[in-house]
Amino acid sequence: MPKKTKVKENNKKITRLIVPAILIVSAITLIYSIIDLKVLPLKYLFPIIVLITVITLLMTLWLNKSKGKFSKVIGVLLSIAMIVSMTQISKIGNLIDNATGADSKLHTINVIVMKDSKYESMKDLKDSSATFGANLESDSKNINNAIDQIKAKEKITVEAESYDDYFDLIEDLYDGKIDVILLNKAFVPIVSEFKKDFEEDTRVIGTYEYAEKIINEKGPVDVSKDTFSIYVSGIDTYGSISSVSRSDVNMIVTVNPVTNQILLTSIPRDYHVRLNMNGKKDKLTHAGLFGVDESMRTLEDLLNGEVDGDETIDIDYFLRVNFSSVTKIVDALGGVAVNSNFNFTAGGKQFVKGPNKVNGQEALAFTRERYQLPNGDNDRVKNQQALITGVLNKIMSPAIITNFNGFLSSIDGAFEFSMDDTNLNKLLKKQIDSMPSWEIIPIQLLGTGARSTTTFAQPGRSTYVTEPNYESVRKAAELILKMENNEVITPVN
Repeated sequence: MPKKTKVKENNKKITRLIVPAILIVSAITLIYSIIDLKVLPLKYLFPIIVLITVITLLMTLWLNKSKGKFSKVIGVLLSIAMIVSMTQISKIGNLIDNATGADSKLHTINVIVMKDSKYESMKDLKDSSATFGANLESDSKNINNAIDQIKAKEKITVEAESYDDYFDLIEDLYDGKIDVILLNKAFVPIVSEFKKDFEEDTRVIGTYEYAEKIINEKGPVDVSKDTFSIYVSGIDTYGSISSVSRSDVNMIVTVNPVTNQILLTSIPRDYHVRLNMNGKKDKLTHAGLFGVDESMRTLEDLLNGEVDGDETIDIDYFLRVNFSSVTKIVDALGGVAVNSNFNFTAGGKQFVKGPNKVNGQEALAFTRERYQLPNGDNDRVKNQQALITGVLNKIMSPAIITNFNGFLSSIDGAFEFSMDDTNLNKLLKKQIDSMPSWEIIPIQLLGTGARSTTTFAQPGRSTYVTEPNYESVRKAAELILKMENNEVITPVN
């Protein structure tokens, strides 16, 4: 055989091997991705692996026997389909990895001057006679951390005058008694309540951040068989979800995977509670200024204070979302249905009593409005529960399949969940395995409006609070304990 003919034959053999090789590698990689995802029950996993293997073997045999182009085209298309499937599975895995295991909170301290100040940057403060002030009563740890960063990075030694009240701190800045203040970004909304033009009147000339690890001292939970509770915190900001902030939405979601019941316990943002960190009373929303873990521990103290006996309620995980998250998640689901108890207008949309279909922006308006509702924050809490119910119903329905890819892309980075990926995979596997229907039971802690001048974050200022109805707290605690004991609960009026 001539040399050229032999080379040509060898090239043909190599060409014939390329498509089968790509197909086999794609199949092996796809099978590995499916196994590594760890969410498919064995009754689905085994048949899928067998199906992929059989199809790959049959296709490989066809490619070896056939000399035509048609088999190669089918082989290439099948390989592409496997690669696309593997990409989608990888996207799911990345989403689980990115969203789970959240264990930190981000503190941001701003260096602020008046807008007409001669100090235009941090460099101007070096070797200057500028006077500093900060609230070292409520935020000493974070302020001192920022001071240490300023010394290390800017070579500026800051000796801040100590304040125990934000009102006095801001008034002295406006009056020129101090030149510069160090202010936690989370407290800006509180300052803006009594200085509405604060952000327009001032300038930020320096920003210092640090992440603080959240320590979870709870014991292990197997979410496939143990009742667990999640604190859902809706913070009042756009942007980074890790940032400490006031918590506008406060909800405890208790899940019993044995009875397939979900209890949504909502707590008004202005609930007058004792902070876990110091025992001082403040609005629940202000607990979020010190981190999601402070809110969790504060709510545990509230509930356990009404528990008889030795049993205690533990909140095992937190789920943190912000305003950006709400719009992204709802839009990714193609809108959701919410039930309103009243006719009202918010965000340019007329909500009617009964079912309403909402997109992301409309959902946000629905959950934020309280002034047009007859019972104010108590009715807003019910609307927040209605949205959570609508989202859960949509996620657990077959409708999500039609926009699954868009849903995954949209919710990536939209929330933080402290549950580890192992437990989330267990929960997903159980749901896929038995496809149970869940009963969602909403309740809320009740209270009455009052004024307080002794809140920790706003001492000396008359602040609106909701004084707890401790009978409603006791009933909620009893229901959560019943769920933890695997008892089937019934709705409470």
